[in-house]
Amino acid sequence: MQKQPDPQPVSKAVCHKLECLGDFLAVYSAGIKGGQYYYLELFAGQETYTCKETGVTVPGLSRRALKVKPGFGGYILVKPGNSPEPARAGAGDNPLTIRGNLIQSATLRRIFDRIPRSSSIFCVIDPPGYRRLRWTTMKKLITSGTNWQGQRMDLMLLLPVEMAIIKNLNRPECAASLTRFFGTTAWQETNSGLVSGRISTPKARDMLVEIYTSGLKSLGYRHVESLNPVKPGHAPLYYIIWASDGESRLKQIKNIWGKTRFLPGEMFHQQ
Repeated sequence: MQKQPDPQPVSKAVCHKLECLGDFLAVYSAGIKGGQYYYLELFAGQETYTCKETGVTVPGLSRRALKVKPGFGGYILVKPGNSPEPARAGAGDNPLTIRGNLIQSATLRRIFDRIPRSSSIFCVIDPPGYRRLRWTTMKKLITSGTNWQGQRMDLMLLLPVEMAIIKNLNRPECAASLTRFFGTTAWQETNSGLVSGRISTPKARDMLVEIYTSGLKSLGYRHVESLNPVKPGHAPLYYIIWASDGESRLKQIKNIWGKTRFLPGEMFHQQ
């Protein structure tokens, strides 16, 4: 048996994100017929992490997903081919781990060969950057994840706006990969305005998110919603994007991410 990797140290912001995602999963799973839904996590990370500020080990997203009740009909975790082995699931759970590059069509086929066409899908995407997630991949993912009734997958995307996109907008060597990410050159106009001083950085963030959400709307989603999860005046590491043919979740997302919370290891934290 291969030894499991030590928990990766992560920032308080990442620990907060995991707590919020766990709360959202609990709310989401409570409102669905679990056996009819599959849980699909792209760029799945480690099973546990260590919060740098507190030194406490916290569960990763996949472990949180496996613990929600009533749970999902199946679990698929997609990891890069060179990622460490995931920890074993709890008793009674049977998550399938698929390793591969999402840019390759063969990896997508392996995913959807395991999901019945009669099932609905909840997909969460938390990419480590923008280079590994191309717009062509997103289109194939959403098309392949449409069930036999024509319902597209419920999608929660954590768009890495600040560190992965804003800082690379004006780098010529990143232009081609940014166009592949957005599926359009519209981001160049935003960059031009940012460089010339015609638009502010907060405005540029909103414009880039709008480019991406417009693309999702063009695929036919009934609801496409976005949220900057931090208070005004602060730079968000990511924006939350929700896309669904079912129902709006913006109010729930706002309530969960806007909640005052104390992390594990901090005074006043509640289980």
